[in-house]
Formats: sequence, C-alpha cells, structure tokens
Amino acid sequence: MAALQEEVRTRRESVVRTPLVDERRRQHEQEQRAKKQAWFNRVSLAFCCLVSFGAVWMVAAKGAQIYEINQNNVQLQTQIQQQQAVNAMLKTQVAQLEQPSHILNVAINQLHMQYKNPIVIPSDQTGQ
Repeated sequence: MAALQEEVRTRRESVVRTPLVDERRRQHEQEQRAKKQAWFNRVSLAFCCLVSFGAVWMVAAKGAQIYEINQNNVQLQTQIQQQQAVNAMLKTQVAQLEQPSHILNVAINQLHMQYKNPIVIPSDQTGQ
C-alpha cells in the first residue's frame, strides 16, 4: 500500500510540474545559493580585514619596540662617550700628578716642606 501511494504521489508530482514551476524552483535555488555566497563573501572579507588589522598592529608594535630600543641605545652610546671623555681627562690628571717634579713642587710650596740633600751613609770597607 505504501509503495502504491508513493508511486501515485510521484506521478502526480510529475504531472503537476510544469516548466514554469521548474523555472521558479531553479530561480529560488539560485537565489538561495547567491545569498549563501554573499554571506560567505562578507564573512571572508571580515575575516581578512581582521587578520590584516592584526598584522598591521603587530608590525606597528614591533616598530615601536625597535624605536624604543634604538633610543635607549643612543642614550647609552652618549653615556659611554661622556664617560670615555671623563676617563681620558682623569688619566691625564693622574699622569701629571705622578710626575716627581709635581710632587716636589706641592711638598715645598703647599706643604711648606724643606728639601734636604740626600744623606749618604758611608759603607765600611772591612765587611761589616
């Protein structure tokens, strides 16, 4: 019985179908496909925009980090140059202060010391 009803239904559908109904169904299916395609295009465009925005954001963030590190590097190089200049000046001062003539000048003029001739200790030729 069920098989007979199914056969009657398929015959009725084939008889009822006209080219106009088939055309409307095809148009409806095409519209549905077009809507799905349009939705997919919008979603994929939004996804691409988000990915692009994220990539640009990452590049900008890395650029900012590089700029900050570069500024820090420039400051350190400036400090190094300043310390090297101070170091060279101190080395020059040390070299001047180490000279015996300077030491003698400070001792006599500033500390009011008197220069005495060196004492010579005679050595005994007898071996003692």
